[in-house]
Amino acid sequence: MVPPAEFARNLLKEAEDTHPWLHHPLFHMIWKGQLSRDQVRNIIHQQGAFFLDTLRHAAWKIVSAGGVMPTWEDLQRQRSLIPLVVEEGGEDTVGGMQTGHSILFVRLCEALGWTRYEVFNTDYLPTTIIERNGLFTLQRAGTIEALCGGNIATESINAIHVVRMAEALENHYGVPKSALDFYYVHAHVEEDHCERAVRILTELCVTESAQKTGLLAMRRAITARRICVDGLMEAFITNGQKR
Repeated sequence: MVPPAEFARNLLKEAEDTHPWLHHPLFHMIWKGQLSRDQVRNIIHQQGAFFLDTLRHAAWKIVSAGGVMPTWEDLQRQRSLIPLVVEEGGEDTVGGMQTGHSILFVRLCEALGWTRYEVFNTDYLPTTIIERNGLFTLQRAGTIEALCGGNIATESINAIHVVRMAEALENHYGVPKSALDFYYVHAHVEEDHCERAVRILTELCVTESAQKTGLLAMRRAITARRICVDGLMEAFITNGQKR
């Protein structure tokens, strides 16, 4: 066991070093403009399995905070997670300006030529479903699993990923900047999400068992993301080149 703050730093470092959203060849091909527009629009279309459901994904963090009966500490953790849910669902629901992240994803897909019907009636790849189900399982498992499987595993690196995606879509694939708010919003909020998770984890991961739980949850989430990206690569790049 290491001190909780060091444990959190180690998790963040491993996520940055291993996450497929930073290192997988598929995304490097997108960023360099090496794919066709159809390939990119199909890849993003598949991501709706997760991105259309991020409000429930975020809400489970609150549901998972606490046991059968909450403690005072559980109440404080639940309250600290409310801003994450509000951001996902849309600050316009509480008097703000920004709409929900899933709504922004729909607008992105529409800018890529998908109809709203097609966005919500996607034939998802098996590997895409495996990713989604794996990530939701972690959210339901408990606070440590939810934070390490979400905020630490992916949100900690997402600010880098989304900026690269937005720039690539505008520069290489003809998507107007006005349709890229889904990416630019995440570029601004992810650091706060990650910091909230680190603060809570330094309170919770004070035993060897808790740290093992957190590390495994992060690795499971990153593995689920990698399975999905491998499936996208096979379906739209490797097999597409064979046809």
